[in-house]
Amino acid sequence: MLNELYHLSEVLDGIGIPIRDWHKDFKQLPNATPRKPCYKILVGSDGSISGIEPIGNALVSFLRKWQLGSNGYSFPGFNILPLYCISDVGERKLLENWNKGKEPLDMETLKQWCTKKNETKWNEPMLNECLGKIPQELKKRCSQIPEEFVALENLFERVDGAWGNNGCGKFIQALKSYIWKRIEATGNELSLLPILISPKSENISIFLDVPDWEDYPVAHENTIALVNDRLLQSEKANSNYVYDQPNDAFGSSSDGSSETLPGVKLPKIDKVILRAMSKESPCQNRYGNTDAASFRIGEDSRKRTKRALEWLGNPSHEGETWGQADGKELIFAYPAVLPKTLPKLAACFGARRADDSGSRFENYAKDVVDCLKGLAPSLKEIELRVFSLRKMDKARTKVVFHRNYSAQRLAEAASEWQQGCANIPLIRMKSWGEEKGKTILVKPETPFPLQVAECLNRVWKLDGTSKSEVKSIPKSAGIELLLEEVISLGYVPHLLTVALQNGRGLFLSMGNTLHRTEVFKLDGFGKHKQLMPAILGLLLWKLGIKKEGYMNNSPYMVGRMLKLADDLHAIYCKEVRKNSLPPQLLGNALMTAALDSPTQALAQLALRIAPYLGWARTNSTESAGLSRHFLKELGHVEGKLRDKALPTRLDDSEKAQLLLGYISTSNSQTEDPTNN
Repeated sequence: MLNELYHLSEVLDGIGIPIRDWHKDFKQLPNATPRKPCYKILVGSDGSISGIEPIGNALVSFLRKWQLGSNGYSFPGFNILPLYCISDVGERKLLENWNKGKEPLDMETLKQWCTKKNETKWNEPMLNECLGKIPQELKKRCSQIPEEFVALENLFERVDGAWGNNGCGKFIQALKSYIWKRIEATGNELSLLPILISPKSENISIFLDVPDWEDYPVAHENTIALVNDRLLQSEKANSNYVYDQPNDAFGSSSDGSSETLPGVKLPKIDKVILRAMSKESPCQNRYGNTDAASFRIGEDSRKRTKRALEWLGNPSHEGETWGQADGKELIFAYPAVLPKTLPKLAACFGARRADDSGSRFENYAKDVVDCLKGLAPSLKEIELRVFSLRKMDKARTKVVFHRNYSAQRLAEAASEWQQGCANIPLIRMKSWGEEKGKTILVKPETPFPLQVAECLNRVWKLDGTSKSEVKSIPKSAGIELLLEEVISLGYVPHLLTVALQNGRGLFLSMGNTLHRTEVFKLDGFGKHKQLMPAILGLLLWKLGIKKEGYMNNSPYMVGRMLKLADDLHAIYCKEVRKNSLPPQLLGNALMTAALDSPTQALAQLALRIAPYLGWARTNSTESAGLSRHFLKELGHVEGKLRDKALPTRLDDSEKAQLLLGYISTSNSQTEDPTNN
């Protein structure tokens, strides 16, 4: 990954994209959320707290704090604890109702809770450092502050004057005084409650600022940039590097190669170390070089790779250069030649922004290919780089997938992917439309590559519910399935095996719902009902089994026979049993047996379907035409099966064909393999 990031840094330099080099100890603030916001605390000219307000997420992403040492002590941002903490279940519930606005704030009860016994024990040495030593040292490094940044100078002076000498107690008292003053004045100040009292002693992120500023407050992008520049200048002035070392792995100076590589804070998975190699790992001794000597990378190269990864993971590039594969994994994708407008390459794989959830794979693929066509005479000349990072635990991050492809391969693969996903019979499902109370017919959708593992890893019950997920298929499986020209032997059959093992219950419940003409719920995991048929078709297509052939094979015909048995049984129950349908229709009850032995399943069907066949021949109700249609379709399928040898046992590809036949829509057009 370091090689690719270094190359990307050169590309970014070449096209003039500015990337700020951040000092290694100038850290980003924790991500703010509505439940856990970051608070700005304003320090007045007299050293008192004059204001506390939540900071918007957009501003938090720009703010940083200088961290001195490895103990987490920092300035002007640091963590504090709530002033009071309660443990009683009833009190916690009442506090939750206050915060949610379900009940009005009761001042008397709140004061009873905020007593000595409920005071939170703060780390006084830590707070004394954050208000004393660290801002004093940062002030030295930020010498000659320009006039437009006088707010920063004022903050240093006010913090030092009010709390600089073991001021933990004074700071806590100032917090209490301001918060109580605000709550008593308004009678319902909910925004400050998390700082005053909480059911848990969770860290609260704060950032110090001043209320009186002219050009820029401390909490401003330009002020943060000034502090960063001063820190970098200070580090360079105090550098003790030796300048007679050999070049590093990238041909640059190896100065600083013995230091720990910097970390990068990425969205969703937080801090990632560029490279962590320790002599404590036995594998490091295999070639006689450990730690920095195993891959020499100097200070300049480190900064380049760090800046490149920060650019890739910039929140504004979500869906373009990066996206979330799952809760602990990010996918990165970018062309080696960067266009002015970045293509939504990560979104094309399925790592989309939340506001892009309605778009389809085919739309993204077309937009990406069209964007890349203008970069070179041939798409073959444009290299696409794809890798993913998975957070293994708090300290470790692993590169779990890394490939390079050509843009030409993406264009061809996208077309092949859509052909494969269309390798299924006509399937239509009744679902709720946008208009309340109205139903619409929907068809299977082409999945995004990242959705393949998501679908295959989910285990379904026969009743169509799913509460469990296995991690047998990695997220990258869909990308390999899309872009690899030569897939290793057994890879696609393995995916098909997993699809059948985990998804059997889904397909059987789909058929039961389809044939009862009930409405599908396609939200949440129900969306898989639109994706799994296309995935089965894709896997069969990758195995060279096309619908033009398999729709005339005996496994597919057995599925169709059981599907028609369901249709006939359902209409019989609606007419004769006054719309009283059993939990399982006739064909559905035999599907498990058919997947094991189709000959035995058809033998049982011949015995059990006889009453319904007799009724259909004599039916004279309004449904007579439909029942006759099912009789005709059954005869048509039976005629085709009569001339075919039925396998005693089915392999996975034949089971997939049987399932697709079972969930196919009841329409005479489905017998035409070219009609989809």
